[in-house]
Amino acid sequence: MKVVGIETIRLEEYPAILFLQIHTDEGIVGLGENCVGVEAVEAFIHESIAPRLIGKDPLAITSIHETLHQDFIGFAGSGVAVRGASSLDIALWDILGQATGQPIYQLMGGKVRHSIRAYNTCAGSAYAKGSSNIDRNRKAQIGIPTGNEFEDLIAFLNEPEALVASLKQMGMTAMKIWPFDEAAMRSGGQTIDKKDLAEGRRIIERARNAAGNDFDIMLEMHSLWSAPAASVIAKSVEEFDLFWIEDALRHESTEALIRFKQSTNIPVTVGETTGTRWDYLRLLSSRAVDHLMFDPGWAGGITEARYVLGLASTYGVPVAPHDCTGPVVLTVGTHLAVSHPGIELQEMVRAFYYGWYAEMLTDLPIYENGYLRPQDKPGLGTSLRPEITKRKDAKIRWSKVG
Repeated sequence: MKVVGIETIRLEEYPAILFLQIHTDEGIVGLGENCVGVEAVEAFIHESIAPRLIGKDPLAITSIHETLHQDFIGFAGSGVAVRGASSLDIALWDILGQATGQPIYQLMGGKVRHSIRAYNTCAGSAYAKGSSNIDRNRKAQIGIPTGNEFEDLIAFLNEPEALVASLKQMGMTAMKIWPFDEAAMRSGGQTIDKKDLAEGRRIIERARNAAGNDFDIMLEMHSLWSAPAASVIAKSVEEFDLFWIEDALRHESTEALIRFKQSTNIPVTVGETTGTRWDYLRLLSSRAVDHLMFDPGWAGGITEARYVLGLASTYGVPVAPHDCTGPVVLTVGTHLAVSHPGIELQEMVRAFYYGWYAEMLTDLPIYENGYLRPQDKPGLGTSLRPEITKRKDAKIRWSKVG
């Protein structure tokens, strides 16, 4: 089998998403995906990856992965090169699964569980329609709602009680919210005004009172805060028994992360924007991480995800794959989650799952009563809907043999 073409698809309606399809001479098509800064990722794929992939055996996944890791410059963190290679790697595993007739979870060694507990990240229908680097202010995050049943960002800000009730009704046992982002926009994240602190705290308090003790609440901070400000926020919400506090500050400064960890009793989660095993080793060896998050589309694909999962297990740190980016990454995370014992949760966004995700792919992971499980079909178990490439707002680019 040989690779004969690489196709990338961007949609004007969803400027933060990039789909990748690898075409083979045997008619098998592998699907990948990336999110954020996608024009740059697309350019890198066609400029730097395609010349090294066209005509090659797509089943030589490890060899291709190592070749791309040896880039002379630029392959680090979750930059453009890493994310381009991540999209490619996901598509290659999809091809391998289709060629062998096995779902990806089976290629990983089979299931260790039937399904994985899901938690809802409380974005709304328009959250994915912003720029490729989504603004953190509330106006940009809320956007123009599409009428989706699950406008969860508006709900957690204004009616957290109703939000909790709705999630419980569909079997959810956990949610993630970010009531302090607007305060960071006002202060630059260096300090937090007492009024802003009280407003965010009140939202969490209302959510906890509504949820009771049998429902987990995660606090997302989007890396917007200084270590001192993050510590003030964490101290103010400790009494509400949060499952974790996520990305409270940018963790390039390991020392700042350690200081923050030492200042709070809330379990600390980081990692969704981190790339490759070397960055994850730095985080894990800091001993400042209680839970680890990674995004297969930003960390190096399925191949690199397996290395990261192995590292995390040696430190006794459970892992939760990231979503809130696209339906392919959600699918990959679910395959990994049912096949690796170190994964504890899978993130999902019900506004996306029951909205635009279903418009993009033929099949999604199956959600039932608070849990997700992958399709049992070969490879990812899904494909890009054929009408996507025919949309008027579709921007398609090819690299082909000859």
